Amino acid sequence: MKPSIGRVVVGIGLILLLSVLLVLSSRKVTRVEAQGSPDPLHPVEVFTADSSAKSLIAAFTQAGVTYFPEDIVQAFPDPALGLGTVVRVERATPITIRDGKKTIQVRTWKKTVGEVLSEKRLDLGNEDRVGPTPVTLLQSNMTVTITRVARTEVVEKEIVPYETVIEKDYTQFVGTDVVLEQGKNGEREKRYLLIREDGELVSKTLLQTTVTLAAQKKKVRQGSLKPVSSRCLQYKDWVVDASKKNGIDPNALYYRMQKESSCNPNSVGYGPAGQIYEGMFQYEKGGLWNTLSTKAGFSGTSVWDAKAQIYTTAWAWANGHRSRWPNP
Repeated sequence: MKPSIGRVVVGIGLILLLSVLLVLSSRKVTRVEAQGSPDPLHPVEVFTADSSAKSLIAAFTQAGVTYFPEDIVQAFPDPALGLGTVVRVERATPITIRDGKKTIQVRTWKKTVGEVLSEKRLDLGNEDRVGPTPVTLLQSNMTVTITRVARTEVVEKEIVPYETVIEKDYTQFVGTDVVLEQGKNGEREKRYLLIREDGELVSKTLLQTTVTLAAQKKKVRQGSLKPVSSRCLQYKDWVVDASKKNGIDPNALYYRMQKESSCNPNSVGYGPAGQIYEGMFQYEKGGLWNTLSTKAGFSGTSVWDAKAQIYTTAWAWANGHRSRWPNP
């Protein structure tokens, strides 16, 4: 019986296939790259492995080709047959993603930045930023940067130091202080808006300040009269009262009284041109005393009257006559 043409063709095909397999099983590993893929984002690599590679991973390892699970891989014959194999790899697009402080390498078949972020489940918050923009078409080895923006409000508590109010007391000498009311610190709250980018604080804005506890002032009555000689001490009440009524410094009045006469109401002094000066504040003999004492409410009072001199001089200083005496 004559064999049919179909059986002859099948037989020839089997013989050719067996020949190829025999060649593959015996040849060394070869590798061919860039097989003219129409898509530059997905280059094609073709390589062969011999019969010792019994799995797909072993074929990649034998050929020194890196295996990525995202790539499309075709192998014929199946390496498990032990006949050698030809492997065709169509690569996924490699992308670097910097997400905050983390950097990850991914491979994808998506087309845009937004699509690959969605594929990798990298969700964006309302204020997060991504660059390039989500609609940007991917390029091989592109770097995509996500800046994570977080807004939080915080409340900080602060101590409000109390103030000290000094009440000068010229009836008491320096060093005699009396606390009239103790001070107490207060508290306030400050509400801030914090903005962090990738965990780093980039701004801190004060939103509101609220006093939660008012501070209580400390009140101190402070002795303010400077020490004086024993002779001058007897006139303290008049000096303090006259100064208070006329709004002048009793220490200045006391100081001048000591300099002019050592607080002696009967003191007489003489000037270089023969002038005569009288009393505690050394009024020049003549009409000045009569004029000033009358205006001060001591009309007709003797220049030797200690009280009249103290009150008249205090009035004179407060009413434009201070320049008649040295300062201080």
